[in-house]
This record gives sequence, structure tokens and C-alpha cells, in this order.
Amino acid sequence: MAFLGELVQFDRSNLAPTTTVEKTLPVVPESSHDSNPTAAPTRAEVVEYHDTDAELEAKADALVALLTSSSRAVFYTGAGVSTAASIPDYRGPNGIWTLLAQGLAPTVKISLDMATPTYTHMALVELVQRGIVKFIVSTNVDGLHRRSGIPATSLAELHGNVYLEVCNKCGDEHLRLFDVRGAHKRQFVQLKRLTGRLCESIKADGQPCRGLLRDSIINFGEQLPPATLEKATEESKIADLTVVLGSSMRVSPACELPSLSYDNGGKFCIVNLQKTSYDADCLSSGGVRVFSDIDEFMKKLMHRLGIIVPAFSTAVDEEMVKREYTRLIPDPDAEYVMRKYNVSTMADDGPPPAVVLDQIKTGFTFRRHVVTKEKHAKLALEGNNSVSNTSTTSSTTTTTISTPSEPSSTSTGH
Repeated sequence: MAFLGELVQFDRSNLAPTTTVEKTLPVVPESSHDSNPTAAPTRAEVVEYHDTDAELEAKADALVALLTSSSRAVFYTGAGVSTAASIPDYRGPNGIWTLLAQGLAPTVKISLDMATPTYTHMALVELVQRGIVKFIVSTNVDGLHRRSGIPATSLAELHGNVYLEVCNKCGDEHLRLFDVRGAHKRQFVQLKRLTGRLCESIKADGQPCRGLLRDSIINFGEQLPPATLEKATEESKIADLTVVLGSSMRVSPACELPSLSYDNGGKFCIVNLQKTSYDADCLSSGGVRVFSDIDEFMKKLMHRLGIIVPAFSTAVDEEMVKREYTRLIPDPDAEYVMRKYNVSTMADDGPPPAVVLDQIKTGFTFRRHVVTKEKHAKLALEGNNSVSNTSTTSSTTTTTISTPSEPSSTSTGH
């Protein structure tokens, strides 16, 4: 009753005026052919076009001119930048949605955690480090931008990252070298996408957070992360040059972001093998429309810029292994704990690094994938052609390195 009395006598005249603002946060669409990313591509959408070498040379010159005159260039990347890493795209002739529409199973050559950054990924690192490109927006979840060396401050991964887990308590992000969802995806979803690990961040009071970690992937129908989308939006608004690499531009709101620049006088360029519904906007903005394999065109571009692009170094991965495995904290109360770690960057021979052996003693199980140089060369030559992952003659082996209580095992294929 005393509380009700206080309410009756409450003086509202001391309250500051407020304004109610309603915001509609975008989600990854799951219906409508124009925006549905899983809709079966039409025949026209699947067709790939290739500029002649002379056309590519001229267009590379044109993009160099745009880049050198730009003060704030933003690049947008789609699945096409990762096909050279043996990760399939979605709407190419052998794309995931293309094959599913035909009743065929997509060919998966390697798991995501065995893929390494491509020439284009490493070229973008050089462009960002030199200030030529100010920001990158990606719809890819393969994590190759972060692994290549792009800092989180220069990147917006709109749909998440399979290597990134987020604390549900403090919001801190933790980047790993393994798919944080683990191998049992159905069980992972049933457990509300918790990874079975705890946040290792230290709070301001010096105490560990220990919040539950979950994956960062944005599935169809889910809300995009507001902070990430806001950053991508702001960077798009102030860009004077936007360049799309390897995207059919079918997923909103990502496909709409470049318009925040070119609708206000910015130049707009697209590099993609298939046509898009934004090609006319590209040309009307004074930009360049390129029909080419992404790596092929980027090599011409970087050559004209006089920039040497170094190959990806596994030293980056090794440093991350050392950093991660001094801190990983399994959740003792989790029904399922992902304790396996796919290490594709270890040497083909010799023992695992000492840091890995130390963590084996603490109870972690590692799965070590060994792919010989001959196998890598074969994958690179075959491009998008089918490769059997179950062949008993494959030079890929998987070695499970366990604690003493768990016997080690080796199997051919993977």
C-alpha cells in the first residue's frame, strides 16, 4: 500500500521530455524470389560471362584510376572470392542452390576449417594496410577475411563467422581456428547454439566473465547484428567508391548498401561472372562492370598498382593456436562440449606444436588434417570440378590426437 501511495503522489513535472523512436531492424529474408537467397536460380542467372583479356586489361586500368582518385573506397565480398579456396558458391553452374534446385547434392571438397585465404583475400589485406580500401563488408561466413589479416575494425561480417563465438553475458567476441559449432550440427542447434565453452574475458573488477558462448552465424529469418549493420551502413554512406567482388547481389540488405554511396554521386563497380540486377546502376554511376574470375582480375589490378601480394602464411594460424589454447574454458555443465580442433595448418610431418601437446594433457582432443602438396595442387587445378572426398586412394588423412585415456586413431579420407 505504501508503494501505491508513492505512485499516487509522484510528481511527473520533474520528468524530462522523451521521444519514442521506432526502428525496424532488417533480417536475412526467407521469401520472395527477388530477395530469397535460396531461390532456385533461373537459367539466365546461372550463365557465366567472361570478358576478353583485352577487355580485362582496359577495365583493370579503369578501376585503378577510380581507386587512385578515391578518398574512401569500400569493398563488398560474396562467395565468389572464396571459390579459389575450394569453397562452393551459391548460384554458379555448380553452386549450392543451383545443384539443389536440380535435385543434386552440392560437392564439398574440403571442410571450412581446411580452407585458407585466397589471392584476393591477401590482396585486400594489402589494400587495407595501404589505406587504398577503407572498409570491407562481407556476407561470407567462412572467416577467411579475419584469418588473412583484415582487422575487425576494418570489416563488417554481416552474416557472422563460423570461427567466431560471442559471449551471451558481456558480448565479447572470441575468434578461433575451428568451426565453433562443432561436428554435431543438429545437436548444436538443439542446445540453443551454445558452443560448450565459457567466456575467458576478464571484467573491469578483475574477475573472469565466464558467460556462455554461442556461435555468431546469422541464419535465414534472423536479425542482423545491429552494431555490425550500423557500421556497414555508415561506411557505405561516406564511401565515394564501392566495389562488389564475387556476389550475385541477391541478399538484402547487403545488396542495397552500395546504393547509399552511388545514389549520392559515388562510383559503383561490380566484378562477378554472372549478371546482376544492379549492372545498370553500375554503368550509370560511371563505374566499371567486370565479368571475370575474381582472382584473375585482382592479379591484373594489383600488378597495375605495383603491389606484390604475399601468400598466406600459416604462422598467423600458429600464433592464434598458442594464444587460444592457453585460455579455452570448457563449460563443465554443458550437455555437449566440442573438444575437437581441426588443425589444417600443421606441417605434413613431425609432431604437433608443443602448445597443442600441452592442451592434450588438459583434456582437449585435436583432429589433425594432413593434405599433401600434391593434393593441394590437384584441388587448385580442378577448380569447381567434382572431387571425391571418400576415395580410399586420397592423400588426405585425418589423425585424432587424444588424451591418454582416449586411444589415437588414423583414417584415410575425411
